Amino acid sequence: MRILAFGDSFMLGAGDPYHLGWIGRTVLGRPDVTLYNLGVRGDTSSDIVARWRREASNRMGTDEPLRLVFSFGCNDCALDEEGDLRVAPSDTLKNTQRILAEAATLCPVLLVGPPPVPDPLQMVRIASVGDALRIVATQLRVPYIDVFTALRQSGVWEAEAAAGDGAHPGADGYQQMADLVMTHPAWRAFAGDERSVQAH
Repeated sequence: MRILAFGDSFMLGAGDPYHLGWIGRTVLGRPDVTLYNLGVRGDTSSDIVARWRREASNRMGTDEPLRLVFSFGCNDCALDEEGDLRVAPSDTLKNTQRILAEAATLCPVLLVGPPPVPDPLQMVRIASVGDALRIVATQLRVPYIDVFTALRQSGVWEAEAAAGDGAHPGADGYQQMADLVMTHPAWRAFAGDERSVQAH
């Protein structure tokens, strides 16, 4: 199975001393999976909608089952140098709808919601965008996994981010996000993963 993962620095795993991020941890011990981590630091949904199809096409064309997983939204909610949102909420939804609709014509697709960041105002915007992304995914019948709520309640993700670069967690935070994804029924159906999370 080939899993192509598109997203931002949280998909990339910025801040993780082991350079696995959450997506790398979901496939540890699975030699049957070829993972392409195509996260790009700073990417918004507008960046991803512009590049994902081209980058995916270069990694397809085999008889292996293909899966596409997307996770973005935090950078859309960040402010630019003029104090404006980098991507307007309406454009985030349009981008998401286009990405998911096109990807679903190729293979099974999964959308993982954005994680929290230790900035109160941006946190509110991320929560709102996450709720909207869930609605878009539901309308398109694409599975959606919310990680925002559990990561906020735990506090590990935000504590590691605050102790690091102010945005990205360390190994424990990414492991926690990986565990949330791996234990979700949508991931198990998506990735054909029946393992217990305790194995990680």
